[in-house]
Formats: sequence, C-alpha cells, structure tokens
Amino acid sequence: MSIENYRWLAALVAAHPDGKVVGRTRLQKEVKLLQRLEFPTDYSYTIHFYGPYSESLQGDIGLLEAFDLVDETCVESRDGNPYYILQAKQGADLPDLGKFKDEIAVLSDAPIVVLELAATYDAFREGGANHGEAINRLRRKKGSKCDSGNQEKALALLASIGLESQ
Repeated sequence: MSIENYRWLAALVAAHPDGKVVGRTRLQKEVKLLQRLEFPTDYSYTIHFYGPYSESLQGDIGLLEAFDLVDETCVESRDGNPYYILQAKQGADLPDLGKFKDEIAVLSDAPIVVLELAATYDAFREGGANHGEAINRLRRKKGSKCDSGNQEKALALLASIGLESQ
C-alpha cells in the first residue's frame, strides 16, 4: 500500500468533528461504505463479529501513528471494555475529501449500531444477496440489534449516502 492510501485514511479521521473518530469499529464501517462510493482505498473485507472487517485497515492504523498522522488512545468504558479514539494530528498534508464530505458527515453522525447494521446489510448485498436475503442474513447475524427501528435507520442511512437499500 502506498503512502497515498495512508494519507486518505488520515484525511478521513481529520474530516470528523474535532478530527476525532471514536472507535475502531466506526472507522472500519465508514471506510467500507465509503469505498463503495469510490473512496480511493482498497481494503479487503470479510464478515466478522461486528460485520465487515478489514485486517489490513486495522494494521494500517498503527502505521498512521508511525507516520505521525494520527494518535490512537485506548480508553476504558464504564463497563470495563476498552475502546479506541483516533485523533488526527494538526498540520498534516492530506488529500481534499470535498467529494465525500456530505457522506462523511452523515456517517459520523450515525449511531454505531445503525452504522454496523448498514455496513453488514450492504456487504450481504454486495456479495449477491437480494434485499430479502440480505435482511434475513442481517437479522440472523445481528439479532436484537435490528430492533427498535435500527434496521430501518440502517437502510435509510444507506439510501442517504446513495447506496442501494431495497
């Protein structure tokens, strides 16, 4: 992977409010969906516990720190589980994300459960499942996360960024 790919990933972190992404899962899902909209990174994904997951993207987060583009901090939640905060470094020469700004704003505002459901449904669709099959697979994989209107919000999220949701 070239340095340009790292710069795009760092630019995505920097494009978030306060230049901060809370959670590796969020970054994973956002990159997956943005790649479907021609975001110029080429991470490969497989379905994992929280939906689409890229080992290479995960590895590249450490390289972003080595290139002095972001800081990653591990924080413990109230229930004792760790999560990570990625903070963009000021002054880095990063690509312009103007073409993706609206989509990034929508994705960064989405609750993590809705984002997780949207990325997982989209991965099933991208893999060839029709709408009904993708919904069935989503419900089997995510169970109660699909309740409380979250499934509908996930489909609406996809539609709002221009990805097929029906």
